[in-house]
Amino acid sequence: MIPSLIHFWVDQYLAGYIRAGGSKIKLVTARDAATVNGFLRMAERVAAEQGYITAFVDAAAVARVNVFTNIYQALVRELDLGALIRDYCRRVVRLLGYNPDEIPKETAFADWASEARGRDLVILQREIRERLEEDLFRNRMVNRTFATVVLQLAADELRAKEKRLTGEEKGLLYGWMRAEAVSLRDLKKFHVFSKIDRYNARLMLRSLVKLARLAGKEGLFLAVGGLEVLLARKENRRPLYSRAAREEFYESVRQLIDEIDTLDHLMVVLGFQRELADDMLAGLKSYEALWLRIQHEVAGRRPNLFRDFLDLDEVAASTDAGASPEGGAAVAEV
Repeated sequence: MIPSLIHFWVDQYLAGYIRAGGSKIKLVTARDAATVNGFLRMAERVAAEQGYITAFVDAAAVARVNVFTNIYQALVRELDLGALIRDYCRRVVRLLGYNPDEIPKETAFADWASEARGRDLVILQREIRERLEEDLFRNRMVNRTFATVVLQLAADELRAKEKRLTGEEKGLLYGWMRAEAVSLRDLKKFHVFSKIDRYNARLMLRSLVKLARLAGKEGLFLAVGGLEVLLARKENRRPLYSRAAREEFYESVRQLIDEIDTLDHLMVVLGFQRELADDMLAGLKSYEALWLRIQHEVAGRRPNLFRDFLDLDEVAASTDAGASPEGGAAVAEV
């Protein structure tokens, strides 16, 4: 079951629709948590093989999963931001007409081009900054503060300014990208005046995808598992998440579904045990605005793999019975 569905997602999404600039959010469920998490881990691994930056977030390990900033933080912690910046800088070097593989390790591009190629350092630094501004500030899909932070880090990596960043300053900028509790007072000298919060985290996610694209990646694949934690209870049997907190999460998912066409090169998969779908009082069905968007009214004998909400047990049962699930090259993306 899992390999066949993964292959379908590769053909129709990772190597097709998402790579071509689309975005998609999928929900998967099963009776057993191990089935869901095993599927998500395999999907993440295959997405990485397809050239995406990937992350797996365990909702049970997130302090308050209903706050989108916390999901963003957990996502970014899974990424090597330094490597992403370096890959982007390699692209900049190529666009300026040089081969990044010729630059000695631990040598900044501007210094190498000045010494080995006889380039005027001041002129070259200006060209680098203009290239960075073209990529970041003139891209309407990149948040301006996010662009400012990335530009500072990339400019330092390429040595586009006379004064280099200290280790502490780099830590501040990377800390901002990770939505950590950094001091805005310390960031003012970099023209950074706001933090990543629950109100702008989705915009930062979109900006992160754009950075991944600039770094030569196909896009971003994000898997969030263990969402049945929304129904968990404390030792005193009181709910771990209040109704308001659950509905805040459901509303965030509803908004992401409605806004998915405004994003590109992004695939998000949410996984959970079946109880989260079936619980009428606290599960997905309790939030009508979301449930109306993910339920499927027409049910056939075979599961339609294009559905945005898939029961992995149902897909497995169909495969074991010898019936081919609906979907394939002849079926258009919906």
